[in-house]
Amino acid sequence: MTFTELRSSLRGQRRNATATRMVTIATISLALVATFTIDAFPTASNIRGLCLSVSLIGIIAVGLSFITIAGQVFSLSIPALVALCTIAFASTNYLGATASALLTVALGAAVGAIQGVVIGRFEADPIIVTIASAAILVGLGQLWTNGQSVLGTGDNSVLNMNVFGVLPFQTAVFVALTLALLWLMRRTVFGRQLTLFGLSERASLLSGYRRTMIITAAFVISGATTGLAGALLAAQSNQGQLMSGASFGFDAIVAVVVGGVAITGGIGTPLGAAIGAVFAGLLNNVAALAGLSYEMQLVTEGALILVVVLMSGLLKAKSAR
Repeated sequence: MTFTELRSSLRGQRRNATATRMVTIATISLALVATFTIDAFPTASNIRGLCLSVSLIGIIAVGLSFITIAGQVFSLSIPALVALCTIAFASTNYLGATASALLTVALGAAVGAIQGVVIGRFEADPIIVTIASAAILVGLGQLWTNGQSVLGTGDNSVLNMNVFGVLPFQTAVFVALTLALLWLMRRTVFGRQLTLFGLSERASLLSGYRRTMIITAAFVISGATTGLAGALLAAQSNQGQLMSGASFGFDAIVAVVVGGVAITGGIGTPLGAAIGAVFAGLLNNVAALAGLSYEMQLVTEGALILVVVLMSGLLKAKSAR
């Protein structure tokens, strides 16, 4: 890595830390305002629903952050993969919820591996590959279900229990997964290789890093976490359908961007993506309780992304002076 690239990396990490702090403060502030101004917000049922929705988006987002940090932008096949994974879980949960969840995670990882090999080995555009993958996955889902919902026949109670009597299982998984992936990113050779690759592919290749391995690993992680979210989503209703998780892809991208992960690669952490998921989920929840329509919620999320991108650009320009 050249001196210029190293200096750019240090500046980027400082911007990421600033963005993470800002989002954390904004999340806490929004929660406090909602608590004292919206009667329905601090209720047990709303908090539980918020935890469930944030957890599923967060599980996807922390995995997706690896793709973005690796410089491969985003995966646009997430909604289709979530849907296929809900179908896979519902179709196999007669084997037991745990076994079915593991199979579903393996399915997501396999899809990610195929995408990663195509992108890494053949230098294909990640956007085009994931769009094509989405079409294939939707088609496979249609063939699998004939366009109908699939009802599970097994008992999913183990995936819907409360940890310590109060914390939804999905939320516990989200927290544990975030910490595990943060450790992987910061404390392992692979994490350092991934970050350097996203920051400067040329420098990483000159250092002997393998392009295909790094990209494939990033997509496998993202695919596995998407499969896990699909399994947990299907376990809630004990069914799988092609419309499941239709908004998950956009919500996960919002979480990653808001969480300070640079779409150019090399900057960001899974923790930032997790905090971004909490903020985005909280914002949607407050907007819904305040009476905003779904369309206005989409407008709000889109505007939020633009604001974050503009602020990131301003911080980058300021640090470059």
